[in-house]
This record gives sequence, structure tokens and C-alpha cells, in this order.
Amino acid sequence: MKKAIVLLIVATNYVSAQITSPIDTNRSIDWTHAGIPGGIPNRTLVYTTISPGTYGNGAKDATIGIQTALNNCPENQVVYLSAGMYRINGSLQIPSNVTLRGAGPQKTVLKGYGSEQAMITFGTAVTPLEMNNSVPVTSGTNRGSKTISLSSASGIVVGSYLMITELNDTSFVSIDGGGGGTCDQGNCTWCDGGQGWNGTRTLGQIVEVTSVNGNSIGVSPSLYLTYKRTLSPLATAFTAGSKYAGVEDLQVYADSTGYGMNFFMSGCAYCWIKNVESNYADGDHVDAYYSYRCEIRDSYFHDAFLHTPGIYDSDILLAEKTSCCLLENNQFWRLHTSVMLNWGSAGNVIAYNYSSGNFDINSPNVTMMDFSMHGAHPMFNLYEGNVATSFHPDDIWGSSSDNTAFRNWFKGTTKICNPMSGRGLADTANSWWACQANRAVCIDAWSRKYNLVGNVVGSTDLLKVTYYNNGTRILPMTPMIIARSTRAYDDGTYGYSFGYAGGGGGDDGSCSGDTTIPFTTAFIHGNYNYANSSITWDPSVSNHSLPVSLYLSTKPSWFASTVWPLIGPDVKGYANKNPAEVCFEKGLMPTCLQSNPTGIQNNQTKDKGINVYPNPARDKIYFEVKGDLLKANVSVYSIDGKLISFQTLNFQTDNTIDVSGLSPGMYFVQAVTENFYSNQRIIIAR
Repeated sequence: MKKAIVLLIVATNYVSAQITSPIDTNRSIDWTHAGIPGGIPNRTLVYTTISPGTYGNGAKDATIGIQTALNNCPENQVVYLSAGMYRINGSLQIPSNVTLRGAGPQKTVLKGYGSEQAMITFGTAVTPLEMNNSVPVTSGTNRGSKTISLSSASGIVVGSYLMITELNDTSFVSIDGGGGGTCDQGNCTWCDGGQGWNGTRTLGQIVEVTSVNGNSIGVSPSLYLTYKRTLSPLATAFTAGSKYAGVEDLQVYADSTGYGMNFFMSGCAYCWIKNVESNYADGDHVDAYYSYRCEIRDSYFHDAFLHTPGIYDSDILLAEKTSCCLLENNQFWRLHTSVMLNWGSAGNVIAYNYSSGNFDINSPNVTMMDFSMHGAHPMFNLYEGNVATSFHPDDIWGSSSDNTAFRNWFKGTTKICNPMSGRGLADTANSWWACQANRAVCIDAWSRKYNLVGNVVGSTDLLKVTYYNNGTRILPMTPMIIARSTRAYDDGTYGYSFGYAGGGGGDDGSCSGDTTIPFTTAFIHGNYNYANSSITWDPSVSNHSLPVSLYLSTKPSWFASTVWPLIGPDVKGYANKNPAEVCFEKGLMPTCLQSNPTGIQNNQTKDKGINVYPNPARDKIYFEVKGDLLKANVSVYSIDGKLISFQTLNFQTDNTIDVSGLSPGMYFVQAVTENFYSNQRIIIAR
């Protein structure tokens, strides 16, 4: 694609009309298939209600009691957890067609004490690991095909799933870590899921079987690309371990006891996490393997006990060919990476999320990635409407291709604060700016055919970053740098970086894996760059009109009065906060702009039944009780939603909480009973 650059500095007004995407149709797919068809089911029939008092309000293990209720719950019904604290010593498994629902993420808290793979697992964690289930795909392998032929369809039924793969096409697929060559990290032999293929089948997708006629199989969605007969395409059949299982309206609270993740989906179809606070993670917040059309939305994922590279990245991980999932309207704060796509994840949509504050404990000034592709070979994934620090498809463990970033704002820096390890109140008053490796968009050596359309790169904050935050020497911002030019690490910032080998290599262009191919194969169109206050258009494309969305047909309800579209060359000022960011800054869950929002209700000083005083307070707060309230579970939360303390007060004998150990600032005090809820904002001042 011709790469001469045209600059335009005038923003136009958006005209509401159906506009064709300027992206080549061979480099994109139909992303409207992402997520649960028709949206997450709204189940209204409650099978049973569990009270925290049954388990001593967090004093006794509730795992078996909750699991028994889940196992016995009829299809399409709800196990409801009343407001309060629940101790989880093991792991909960959500069966198909069952919802585990709380009273709200600030009311119902599951506090984990276990060391299992996950605190909450969806279904039986099926994986298609049986090599004997793999059969050759004999025809129907062209891009867009909805019918394929197999050498044998034995055991394949409608409603089961196929993992489609082919041998790595070495022209654009690689398991070489760090771009290969002199900066090679080694080969990602596990990047095809551990089926025994030794990393030779990293590209693929998961499809659902819609019809079986002999050896002719109908599939949905259609094939994302043409699987070449010369690369021996295979179909590996499996049955989902869980379908239509959901967790919503609660908080999981990790405490460094050894869980691998808070939530685990594997071989899961149409499963969801909604309106959940994931409060710290021992490992990852969510892992989704071999999953199909799952949905993670309206949730808040923050903090972690691990802030180093390794087995876990304290993130949401979509991997092992996970396809057609939707991550929408979430908040991410103080993680290592926010969303990582690995090992063949394809056709997913990551949209309208807000991410900030990520850091690495060993490099406290480095700009950590928010959105990453980190192991071969993610493809045809869409990032839309996100507001974040960095978009970084790295090549630490191989290649990725044909992914799209549309109408995002990648700011290039973020504020970092203590504590850097352990659980504690974030010291936002003494934060500092990330001032190393500041690259708003960083496309590494093995990342090919990326579509970068309608984005904003950089920010006024990035333009003000100083050398190690000394406050005087402002780091110069360069619009774009391409390998093999010498790239600054701590002495300059960038809008775009293309083609550097990401694994262990330096910035001097000396890695043999450094290449210009990520730049020459990228489609860069309609992006505003803070470095030169200009818009870049691809000169070979005369169409400068952009659709509002690549997967939504109408403005979402949770946008309320927020401008639509948010970001792009056709938007006044080019970039706006998305709803998740607006709500985050208010200390609220991501749906706070809706007429009936979920999450914290931010009342000022008085609720029916209880008054908390004095306000502001110094060392103690008191509860003035009205009516017949005798006792309540009382929680204190920081302004960013962290649980600071929890206790049960008997108002007949004790109506006081000691707050002398709290730092000055704003907090929420919540009092919860079986049929009463109070949430009040207080200020600690000294």
C-alpha cells in the first residue's frame, strides 16, 4: 500500500448517515457477530436466595452452600446472593443456563481464600485437546465460507464447536520470539494450545456447527480467511463445557492466597461477566480459552499482586482461538496489562473501555501497554472507542495480523502511583507520569497488515512529560518512527513506532528482526497526531468519511448524552472521554450515565434509616439509626472502589467505627441488611 502521507488540520462535522468503511474488505470481517446474540439474557426467576448470615457474614466458608445451589438451579434461573460478605475457600463452578447474581458490586462481596486455578469457573473447563478429534477439512475453505466439508463428521452434531486451524503460513505467521534473528527470545511452541502440534498451528478460529449433512458442515461465523489446502487445514471438534452461564452484580475480592485467576472461561459459549468489580487478582483477572461469543461488560477490574511479566499479566486474557467475544464498557486500573490477546484469538471486539495506571514493579517509570497481542497468532480483532495509554501488538512470542484499531484515543502516558506491591490504598496524590518507552501506538516487527483508522494518538499530557519527571526538561514528541532508526527510550516520546523487534532488543535498530514491513503493510487513515497537530490520510484512498462504528448500528443506551461518535477526525476537538472514563472519574461503575445505573449510588450525607456523622470526620464516625434497624454489615470503600474495612455492627451496643488509620480523602460508607441499603460519602480531614 502506498505510504506517502497527506496532512489535514481541519475537523469536519459528523453527518449522520450510513458510511462505507474505507478498510479493505479482505482485511476486516463482520464484527456484529461478537458477543451474545440479542444481548445478555435478563433472567428474572430466582431459584433461591442465599443470606450471608448463614455463613457468619464472611466468617465461615460458603463455597459448598453456594455450589450446591448452583448445581440444583433449574435452567434459566438465578442463584441470588444477598448483600454481605461471603468467604470462598475453594472454587465456584457456574453450570450452563444458570446466573449467579449479587445485590451489586459494592454490596455482595466474594472474598477468596483458596489457591485453585480460579475463584469462579464457568462450567467444566473443556478444552479440545484430543488430537484424535482433528480431521482434515477437504473443501469449503475459502474466506467467507459458511459450509465446509470434512473427511469425517463422526460425532459432530449441531450446537457443537470446531476449532479450525492450518499449518503456519511462514509468509506472515511466526512463533519466533522478539522478531527472530539476533534478538530472538526463542520459539513459542505452546502458541497453538498444547495439542501436541508444537506451535505449528497458531492461526485459526472457533465456529459453531449450524448443520450437519453427511460430511458437509454448516458453520457460524463464516471463515475469516482462506485456509490453504497446501497447509493441511484441520477441524477439531468439541462440546462446550458451559453455555449461557453468567455472573453479575457482585464483587470478587482476592487477597494473594494463590488463585490463578478470578474468573476462568474455557470451552465456554455465550457466557458472561456483567457489572462485576474484580478487586485485585492473585494472577489474572479473567482468562478465556477456547471460548465463543462470550461477553465481559460494564465491569471494573483493578489492582493486582503481580506486576511483572511471567505466567500472568494481571489482565483479561483471550487465548487459544477464543472467537467472537465482546469486551465492552469496562474500566481497567493499575494492572500490568489490561487486555491481552494470545494464541490464535480471532474476531473479538474490545470496545469503549477505559484503561489507565498500569505499571511494572521493576520499571516504575515505563509506559506499560493497555492492549496487547503477545503470542502467535491473533487476527481480525477490533479495538473501537477505547481510551487508554498504549496500543501495542508486540512480537515477544510471535506474530499477529489483520487487526483493526478504530476511533480510539491512545494517550501515550499515564499516572502511576504507590503501592507498587501488596494491597493498599492508592496514593494518587503523589503519583508520577510514565516517562520511559512512551509510544502511543507501537506495532512490533511481526505485526502485519494493521488497520489504524480514525484514532487519536498522543495527548496534552504526553506533550508535557519531562525527563524522569524532573519538571523542567520536556521530552520531545516525534509523530512517527520506523525501524531501523534509533528510537529513544527515555529521551523522547512517539505517536507511532513501527517494526522494532520487541523481545529483548534495543532501540538502536541493530536487531536483525527489525523491519519496515509493519509500516508498509499498515493502513493509516484519518488519525490525528498530537505531535504535529495533523491528520494523516492514506493518499491511495479518496474516501475521507468514516462510519460511526464498525460493529454497532445505533448509539448505545449507556452513552446517555455523551457525544457519538466520541473520537475521530470528524469530531470537534478530535477526542472525548468515553462513558467508562467519565464514570471512573466519578468513582462509579461504567454504567453510571444510564437512567437506572448499576453500581455505587453516590448519595451525599443522609439515607433513610441511617445518618453517618460527623462529616467531615477525623478519627471516628458514628451511626444515627432510625426505625427498627438493629445491626448491619458496614463496609468502607475508597473513592476508587477498594474495600478498606468490613465489620458487622450491632447498633444496640456499638454505633462507632474507628477511621483514625485512614488517610485524608473521600470514602464511601455502606451499611447493608437483608432489606436495607445505605451508601454515604464521607470526608476524612485532619
